[in-house]
Order: sequence, then C-alpha cells, then structure tokens
Amino acid sequence: MLVPAWVAERPETVERLNGLLAEAGFGRPLSPPAAPAPPAVELVELPVQGDPVAVARASRRLAGRSDADVPECLPDYECMAATVEDDARLEGSLYPYFRASGCKSGHGTVAWLPAPDHVMLPKPIRRPASQFPAGRPVVALLDTGVREHDWLVETDGEPYWEEAQGWTPRRAIPEVAGQESHSEERDGPDFGSHWGHGTFLAGLVRLEAPDARILSLRVMSDAGRVSDLNAAHALNWLADRVCDGHRVDVVLTAFGRPGLGEDEEMEPVREALKRLADRDVPVVASAGNGGTDSPVYPAAFAVDPTLTVISVGACASPTARAPYSNHGVWVRQWHEGTNVVSIMPLSTAPVTVLGAYAYWSGTSFAAARYAGRFAQGLVPASVRLPD
Repeated sequence: MLVPAWVAERPETVERLNGLLAEAGFGRPLSPPAAPAPPAVELVELPVQGDPVAVARASRRLAGRSDADVPECLPDYECMAATVEDDARLEGSLYPYFRASGCKSGHGTVAWLPAPDHVMLPKPIRRPASQFPAGRPVVALLDTGVREHDWLVETDGEPYWEEAQGWTPRRAIPEVAGQESHSEERDGPDFGSHWGHGTFLAGLVRLEAPDARILSLRVMSDAGRVSDLNAAHALNWLADRVCDGHRVDVVLTAFGRPGLGEDEEMEPVREALKRLADRDVPVVASAGNGGTDSPVYPAAFAVDPTLTVISVGACASPTARAPYSNHGVWVRQWHEGTNVVSIMPLSTAPVTVLGAYAYWSGTSFAAARYAGRFAQGLVPASVRLPD
C-alpha cells in the first residue's frame, strides 16, 4: 500500500484510519511503516493485511468523509515486462546442467532462446567523445539492470553504460525471482523468466544509438515485475537529476499494467511522468503483449497531452502489427519486435550462457529500438565518423 511520506512522521494517522476501517467492518489491516521515509521521497510503503485494493478503496471513501487528517492509500501494483516467445520449444542445452522450456507468455523458465553470434549485426562505430562537447545523449533505462558484455565495452575507455549512483529502490527487488516449477524437478539454477532483460535492451539501444550512453536504474526483478512504488520513485529521481543539471534525454520503460478503473491509483506514476514532461524529457513505454486494445500504463498515458509519453507497439511489417502486440488509439508508434537478436550477460556464477546472444520477442524490444533511434537523432549533424 502506498501513502504520502508524511505518514512516516505522523503514525497516529495510521491509527486513525485503522479506526475508520474497523468501524466499516474491515478490521485494523494497516501497520505503520517499518522505517521513516528518507528525504525527498514522496511515497512510502504501508504494510497491509487483506485485499489491498478493497482496503484502498474503502479508506479513500472513509477519508473523504472524515474531518481528521488521514492519508489516501493506494495499492502498490506490479507492472510486468512486455515479452513473448514465439515458436516455443524445448531447449535441452541452453547451459550445462540446466533445462528450459519455452512459454508463449514469456513468464516460464526463460522467455528467450539462445542465438549464434553470427546472426548479430556488426557493432556500429562509436564517434569519439571529443566530438560531443555538450555530452552524449543519455538514455535512462529502468529495468533489471545491465550486466557485462563485449558489445558494451568501448575501445576508447569511455563506458557505454553506467549504474545510476545514488539511486536506491524504495521496495526491495529480489536478486533472482524463482518461477513455478509445474511439478518438474530441476537440477540447475533458476534465473527467472526475464533474467538478462536489461542487458538485452541495452544491446538494442547500442545497436540503434552507438553515440549515446545508458544510465541504468534497476527497478525490475528477474521475473519481470516492477512495483508502482519503485517506478514512481525512479521517475521522480530522474526528474530531480535533470533539475540538478544532469543530462537525461529519453527514459525507457519496457513494462506496464492495466488500468483498473480508479484514476487515483495511477496518480503516483502519472505525477512523476508530469515532472519529467515539465522538463521536456520523453518517456518511451512498451504497449504490452495482450493482443488487445485495452489500455496498459504507462504507455496509455500517451493520449495525455500534458505528458511526454511515447507508446510503442510491435509491428510485423510496415503495414501490419504483430499479432501479440497491444493496439488502439493509445499506441502511437510502431517498431519491429519479433525474434529480435541482442546480447545476453556473458556469465553468471556458476553457469556460462553459451554464445551470449539471444532471440526474444515483444513490445519491450520495439520500445528499446525506438528509444535508441530517438537518442541517436539527437546527435548533431556536425558530428562525423573518424577517418
């Protein structure tokens, strides 16, 4: 449950709201935050027992009828990464001592298939830093984090990506998120269905925007899940960074969730997006893979003229969408997203991924390619390749 940060300083408001909920027949489901909110954090997590959606909606009604100063509670929903695996099949030799089965939804043991290195396009040449006196375009990547790969190592010693210094998620992110075994014994490690997702996206950005650089914020678990709390906090952190004079040219969010009929429940993320819009920072968001026109957020915020959200779906051809891609008036841009080839992390103890390249499908990758092209388009025309 998400509440304003001042609740951490005034826990008596939690007690007051519990009293109202008890009178309404909900018991006393709320507990004070475990620790005070750090400076500049706008939302804190409030532990709740029972159905968080029911508690949030009941507390909103009760708070509106009360003269007491009580917080408005919002469920901390989880967004999901937008990936899908086409032509799923069993792979018996992805890595030593590990079995994997494909899954149409992209949330099985793994959501990608290994690819030989010869199918990867040549690594584009990167222009020297001396040609960018104002700095390179910056793509902020909100995902599982980026891991090592030769594609992301530059010969001039200037790293293509960096971890965001000072960024700390408000809600803990599991290092490795286990998946359901479906009663199948496993004799190897479980990486989570979206292990390597951020590295894969970084490779696509590098392919489209060799002259940019990536600022990586880890908000996503290896199961492809992102809490609203962490998404809003990361977007606000980036807005603060821009205010402090640092460069952020485009933000990539390859995750989303359906709207559930309550506009208030979208406000934390929407307000953070508005802060970025006020600073002219576009946010590229994947449309999702449900094959439906039902809005998915944050991508569906593209219809809001006060925001700078660019929603991206996956196309099968210049005139047809991929059948899995969400669509509708809220999807504003399209890019290739099926059987895309990119990089995977070179290794993770104790297993080495063979080849370190993979095929993966989904609107996540269409959005990454669009974000890369957007960033490369910011390179001045005067910048030229070295002789």
